[in-house]
Amino acid sequence: MIPEFLAHPLIFNPLVILASLVLLYLSADYLVDGISNYAKKLGLSDAIIGTVVVAMAASAPEIISSVSGFISGSESVGYGAILGANMVHVGFALGLVAVLGRRIELEPSLFTKERATIWAALMLPFILALDGQLSRPDGAILIIAFVIYLLNLWRLEGTFGKLKKNVPLKSIWKDAFVFLGCLAALLLAGKYLVFSSVQIANYYSIPAYFVALTVIGIGTTIPDIAVELRSITKKHASIGLGDLLGSLIIELLLFFGIMAVISPITVPLTQTANALIFLAASITLVMFWMKRKELTWKHGIAFMSMYFLFLATEIWLSF
Repeated sequence: MIPEFLAHPLIFNPLVILASLVLLYLSADYLVDGISNYAKKLGLSDAIIGTVVVAMAASAPEIISSVSGFISGSESVGYGAILGANMVHVGFALGLVAVLGRRIELEPSLFTKERATIWAALMLPFILALDGQLSRPDGAILIIAFVIYLLNLWRLEGTFGKLKKNVPLKSIWKDAFVFLGCLAALLLAGKYLVFSSVQIANYYSIPAYFVALTVIGIGTTIPDIAVELRSITKKHASIGLGDLLGSLIIELLLFFGIMAVISPITVPLTQTANALIFLAASITLVMFWMKRKELTWKHGIAFMSMYFLFLATEIWLSF
């Protein structure tokens, strides 16, 4: 029996959101640590671990929240969660990493020489969504682009890392059980995070899209921000930067690709145009500055300023 004062929607729903975010963070953290350890045993490089392995695990909270929004019929929450999270990635999180790292040298092959290819791939969903829909063929194109990206990374891995063969993976069944448990926790937390956010939005007559863009978008990127900050303190900046880059590619190419193939997605351009423009501009700015082969605290301030300008325009448009 819930005490009467806790049953009030303005107390109960924020508590559910907080509990869901904590559960998302802890579950994703277990996934990140577990998968990263296995990847290192296999001899994968820091850059590949960041852009593929850690990014896939750390992207789980925002992907789960977005999927929960689409499935529950709250499409605005689905769009808001994924767009908000990606703006945090490319604006606030990357800016914070650059500011704290002061001066971060970029691995030449992945972060500099491949930037044009990566930029072109990341622009695909924006171009395909110009007609207001991501169709099944559009989804297939995004998935193919993601596969090409993975194959290119695998080719580059011959330069970065030395893959090991016949690596004994102990306790694999136990780890598989923990993995499934973490995945179940992520799904549960994502469901209640979306539900409670919509309840608060309805109570205050705040657009659910705005709540998803800010509260869910920021909250679900906590695992990513933790990974990036940890990578800076442990002198493995490539993992942190790779996680940011990988999260963008996984969410914009693989996630939207799979969702569109399953069921064509209608893109409400009037609602999402501001976020789409800021996200495309931020990605372009990041890729342009990567040609310098380093990111400094000045770049970090510019990225964070872009994010706060984005928030200001969304507040102005929503109220």
